[in-house]
Amino acid sequence: MKYSVDYLQDKNIVIIKMKERLNFQIAEQYSKEAIKVAHQNDCTKFLFDHTKTTLRDGINKIHMDGEELQQFGFKNTDRIAVVVANLNYDSNLSVPESQNSRWSTLKYFSADNIQEALNWL
Repeated sequence: MKYSVDYLQDKNIVIIKMKERLNFQIAEQYSKEAIKVAHQNDCTKFLFDHTKTTLRDGINKIHMDGEELQQFGFKNTDRIAVVVANLNYDSNLSVPESQNSRWSTLKYFSADNIQEALNWL
């Protein structure tokens, strides 16, 4: 399996770690697993660790835009931190955009700021 979904009980956060190549079906699969774990634990905070994900076409291809997240089942009450190996690769993602009110709150962090991502959640 190229990903893992774990629940950190002490922080009430679901952590998804992805390795290797990613496609839409895999992103949908681990997202749905993460949502199931979160619902079982009354959790609305998610950390997606993409530091070991192979990015062919940049961060835009990790299927984390608002519409895709909503399609996977994430709600506007969910808070999502995305950690990538090199945030400068697509530096425009580090700047918050105006979001649709039906979308989850999403923020990108670089690999050396995982603790900051956990604190933000």
